[in-house]
Amino acid sequence: MIGALAEIERQAEEYVSDRPEATLILGLSVRGRRHVREFRAPGAEQSPVPDATSVYEIGSVSKLFEATLLALLEGEGLISLDDPIRKHLPQHLNLRDEIGDLTIRQLATHSSGFGSVGKAHQRLIAEETRGTEPPFGVYTHYLRYTKEHLYSDLETAELEYPTGQGWLYSVLGMGTLGHILELVAGKPYEQLLVEAVCDPLGLPDIRYTLSDDQLGRFVHAIDKYGQPLPNWYHDVMLPQGGLRGTVADLLTFAEANIKASVEQDESGLGKALRRTRELHFAAPPEFLVAETGEPLDFVQGLAWRGFDRPEGRAWWHGGTTLFYLAGCGVDEHAQVGWALLSSYSQSLLDRLALHPLQVEWFRLACESEQPDLAPAA
Repeated sequence: MIGALAEIERQAEEYVSDRPEATLILGLSVRGRRHVREFRAPGAEQSPVPDATSVYEIGSVSKLFEATLLALLEGEGLISLDDPIRKHLPQHLNLRDEIGDLTIRQLATHSSGFGSVGKAHQRLIAEETRGTEPPFGVYTHYLRYTKEHLYSDLETAELEYPTGQGWLYSVLGMGTLGHILELVAGKPYEQLLVEAVCDPLGLPDIRYTLSDDQLGRFVHAIDKYGQPLPNWYHDVMLPQGGLRGTVADLLTFAEANIKASVEQDESGLGKALRRTRELHFAAPPEFLVAETGEPLDFVQGLAWRGFDRPEGRAWWHGGTTLFYLAGCGVDEHAQVGWALLSSYSQSLLDRLALHPLQVEWFRLACESEQPDLAPAA
């Protein structure tokens, strides 16, 4: 494992070496023992060296918490994975049968047939891209996208492929799911998540709304001119991608998932954590990614994606916002949890570079021998 950690550190240092003002923090939990490594671009002046309590945008890693909340509410009998979405949405919506009959399970596994975003959402993005809405750039569309826009998108939605016959990562699908969860529980999503998941698991920094203390620990992305870059803010689409968090809390979440399986925790939350990492489809060769026509190379849980190893299956999820990258993974067999946060995602190339590294680093951590590591930095 020491060799694996050294290789991960080498690749991480190489990643930040040519990205001005980049920060990157990696966390490993190996059988409950944590190892955190912090990286900063050489010559960085504006970016602080992060630590395990530094707060970052976590993007679509938020979906893992959304899935946990879904499984918890299912365990309480408030919702079923096989419920059609029309059951929980306002009855005045004019949903075509193929939309209203979509199931909660299909939303949570990206197999509904929904495209990435709906028509109303795409119009907001286009306004910002064209520079007709300040601030210029794609900065505010999530904040301006309300439940009324969501309802319009559901009423006008056209499926990209027949439901259940493909896979397409869908912001619309997971955003709809998050809205349904708050309707089912009768509480605003963030309040519901904090009360049901974050506080019981001891995750004080998995939040959307930040306290003064959390704002003081927030790592701002910095452009090449040394100026802070804007953050994303959300309205109805908060559940699928709006949370902020720390490596410390992501490791706590990963450890809770491992404990729920290893110790067969029979509490409602323990069962929910296991439920999210159950296999829903194993992607046979004819099951294709809709955008590319290529076979899937992972298996699908509730939000979680899995990859198989001889020793067992590991699960992970990445996250991307305008200027941040994140990741979290769990291997209950190796008892390894993993987390990554970075304040540098200024182009598609950055995302394409770091996402494969995330999976590679996670595989290295899971597949290596695991004697005691050197003390964490």
